[in-house]
Amino acid sequence: MALKKQIKDKGANTLVTFTIRENEAPSSSNVLLLGDFNNWQSNDRTFQMEKKGSAYSKSIKLENGKRYEFRYLSDDKGWFNDHAADDYVPSPYSGIQNSVVDLRVIPQNEKPVKKTIKKTTAKAVTKTVKKAKKDDLKKIEGIGPKIASILTEKGIGDFEKLSKVSVKVLEGILKEAGPRYAMHKPGSWPKQAKLANADKWDELKKLQDKLDGGK
Repeated sequence: MALKKQIKDKGANTLVTFTIRENEAPSSSNVLLLGDFNNWQSNDRTFQMEKKGSAYSKSIKLENGKRYEFRYLSDDKGWFNDHAADDYVPSPYSGIQNSVVDLRVIPQNEKPVKKTIKKTTAKAVTKTVKKAKKDDLKKIEGIGPKIASILTEKGIGDFEKLSKVSVKVLEGILKEAGPRYAMHKPGSWPKQAKLANADKWDELKKLQDKLDGGK
């Protein structure tokens, strides 16, 4: 687990919590936290780790903008490093590395994210499903993707609305859209839409079998 850091004093300092968990602690006796922040003074017992069960922890406030080398010292096992340090650097002693806590980049305190849960009723779900099912105007013979788009832009975006529009109005919309659309014959579209809106798909199919391009 990484070193826990919490900004203090308006960003000037960071409270760092050093933790040695039960499965990481090679010691069963007292453990000291020693480093640049206390000049590695092993006689300074104010930096003794607090023991909770078989785990150890210690929180200290450090100045931001710096890197601090540190290690742990136990009475029975000697020196050892932190498994979750920010970095590791060679110590003055050959073959030994020191752990590092890096505060050159000021960490940001994590704020809990407030989640907003939108309630969806069964009625709303049913309505949504029903609308999605009925909005495909291309199921009407004679209506392709482009004409479906034109009708939707005119506010005729579902079967119910299409079933209530007069043939004359539909012809006007097609004529306005241009010669390539004016040639279409929308005479059966409201009737087809009425069947589709009522979920009478078998009847709609029988009607469409008799039509030729919607006529």
